[in-house]
Amino acid sequence: MEATYGAMAGAAMFQAEDRGIQEGTTRPEVDVRRAPWWWVRGLQRTGRLPLLLGIPGLDAAALLTRAQYPEADVPFWVFLLLPLTVAAVVVAVRGSWFACRLARIARRKTGAHVRYVLLHSHTSAAPWLVFFPGHGEEEAEPLGALKLSYGPVRHYYRDLPAAVGTAELSGEVRDGSVVVPWIGDRPVWPTDFFRELVPEDHGQIEFLSELTAHKPFRGQA
Repeated sequence: MEATYGAMAGAAMFQAEDRGIQEGTTRPEVDVRRAPWWWVRGLQRTGRLPLLLGIPGLDAAALLTRAQYPEADVPFWVFLLLPLTVAAVVVAVRGSWFACRLARIARRKTGAHVRYVLLHSHTSAAPWLVFFPGHGEEEAEPLGALKLSYGPVRHYYRDLPAAVGTAELSGEVRDGSVVVPWIGDRPVWPTDFFRELVPEDHGQIEFLSELTAHKPFRGQA
């Protein structure tokens, strides 16, 4: 399949129909332009805040139990709490740093007007937004892509935009930069930096080919 807007939009619609998510599944959330980032549901997930709050809660429960029953044998999992806590803090700090940057970029004035398609990767087990020039022919080549994330198992396709549409991009549109697409009146939160696409590159041809492949994937929404 050619890496053109027409071909990839057709693949995106086919994948969306197969999953029953043609119209998108985004939900309202707090406006990041009027609130701290940790109030925004999508950025809470990016910042790993539930993890950061959950591990100290588990630590506190273990200490309280130990204080109440000092003579009881210490279960083996107690010794795993310290490395788990350290790992959780590291993950949450990195996630919070990225969430903070996303919020700051999202509050900037939007720039490039683009078309997008939403495609599902079986290799990375993630959805991807692939962007094209805002005004162009069906043969237009992609500009770049952003990786998104799926929701929990019971709501796997939650908070994904429609399969095909237009977006306004906040941030500097170049490889490795933080970019936030605004679709409609709300931002869509990526999980990684902007990936610039050069369809002549052999590795990127394989990436785009894999995105447009159709395979059974997780069932219906």
